[in-house]
Amino acid sequence: MSPSQLPEPINNHCSGLDTVTLVTHNGQRLTPKESTFINLYLKTEDCAKAAEEAGYSIRDNFKNKASQYYKKGQSLLKKDYIQDEIRWRFEKMQAANIATAQEVMVYLTSVMRGEEKDQFGIETSIADRTAAAKELNRRFKEIEDATKTSANAKEVHLVLERRNA
Repeated sequence: MSPSQLPEPINNHCSGLDTVTLVTHNGQRLTPKESTFINLYLKTEDCAKAAEEAGYSIRDNFKNKASQYYKKGQSLLKKDYIQDEIRWRFEKMQAANIATAQEVMVYLTSVMRGEEKDQFGIETSIADRTAAAKELNRRFKEIEDATKTSANAKEVHLVLERRNA
């Protein structure tokens, strides 16, 4: 099945998420309940609660409904494509929460310049500004050293190529 034939995402009002993805990141089709289960499991880390809120049905004649939802959640978690999608979405969420090197450098620069204030609105102390400047300097030296090492490695490689020719 080509990607253009796959169903479009649908609204998901019950989970508080904007849309339900009906296809995994690698093209595996999901039912709306499976996709909702994955989203809820990532939020709660509770397979029973996720299965229940995703709308999976259970037998009414059993006394322990929580146990049934747990079993359903566990059976969903045993599916390789669901495990893979949970891992992929979790990594994507984690990547969005981690500051990039540039964000760290911009923050340290603003601290060094005294543009950041503490939680009480007091200006950054000289000690904190100096510490930020030292940290920036250390990072710039690391970048510079890595660049020199990379350039030296290329030069050595070229010299070896000429000798072997």
